[in-house]
Amino acid sequence: MRTTVWRVLAGAVCVAVLACRSPTVSSEEAATPAAGRRTPAPTVGAVEGFGAATKGGAGGRVITISEANTDAVRAAFSDARTGNVVIRFAVTEPIRLDKMIPHLTGPNVTIEGNGATIDGTNLKEQVALLDIRTHDVIVRDLRLRNGYDNLRVQGPEAHDVVIDHVSSTGARDDGVAIGYGAHDVTVQWCLLAGNTRGLFSKYDGTRNLSIHHTWIQKSWARSPLISGAATVDVRNVIVEDWTLWGARFEDGASGNVVGSLFMLSPHAVGLGGKPAAALHLKKAGPVYLADNVYRGAVATAATGSAPAALAAPAVATLPVAEMEPLVRARAGCLPRDGVDAAYVALRQGWRVDKTDPLRIGAK
Repeated sequence: MRTTVWRVLAGAVCVAVLACRSPTVSSEEAATPAAGRRTPAPTVGAVEGFGAATKGGAGGRVITISEANTDAVRAAFSDARTGNVVIRFAVTEPIRLDKMIPHLTGPNVTIEGNGATIDGTNLKEQVALLDIRTHDVIVRDLRLRNGYDNLRVQGPEAHDVVIDHVSSTGARDDGVAIGYGAHDVTVQWCLLAGNTRGLFSKYDGTRNLSIHHTWIQKSWARSPLISGAATVDVRNVIVEDWTLWGARFEDGASGNVVGSLFMLSPHAVGLGGKPAAALHLKKAGPVYLADNVYRGAVATAATGSAPAALAAPAVATLPVAEMEPLVRARAGCLPRDGVDAAYVALRQGWRVDKTDPLRIGAK
């Protein structure tokens, strides 16, 4: 039943979206029969990719955040240091932090955002709104907004982590930062918008990252950046509008980019967005590219260096024509609030540069 719902939604929205567009198809897609490119359609709520083995906090005690203030959030995360917990947000008002949240260090934790918003506008330190330093963690249905870094997954103890249906917007540095030996991480069905840097995987053996069904838009760069000897599997991702460059594999990084869409608007070109830098391989290791679509002002398509896909856990992957309306409709924390909807709708007049993010609705 769920698969049927996805396909009905895909068909209905595709008619409206694709009727007025004639996408440029990569040479790989043109040469490969459609039947060879399809895997089963995505299933609502499914966890896929390198982080899919995470246990989270299932069966643990529940810590409920019922007040929309810094002290309530800090108390909950301090209480969670023993691990084996579910942190459940039960607030509707945005939580404007005036102090940083303690790092998440206890294992086996599920963070149920339930549409909550954590806002870092008032924080001056170069800290993350949410900093994960442990294993078996699920973060779901949460908005992280206007931090220095919004979300970090850091250190070799940070593994088997899933970031699911999270909106990360307006970060002065990274919307999502995965590094310093973190491994076996999935970022899925997320919306990253208005951050100076979208997402990176970098430093000290960071590896085994899946990024799928995610929409990265209106970033200065790093959409995403994959650096070092990492294996990163990117599937059914939309990278839209950058003001320097889009996605990059560099410094020996390897992986796959499959069934993804790269778009650059005339407005982004006017800000300095490089049409030739949608997907750049800079001294990268083996990278497999297939079934990607390049649209708008994108000037050239990258050429992969691997003849076949590198080994990675299965992720349901659709052709871009079917993937695009699903990701546009369902990426990020749902239902979208007014701010997330404004990022999605904004076409002209926005700006993101090296040090200044796009912060919609910030005071």
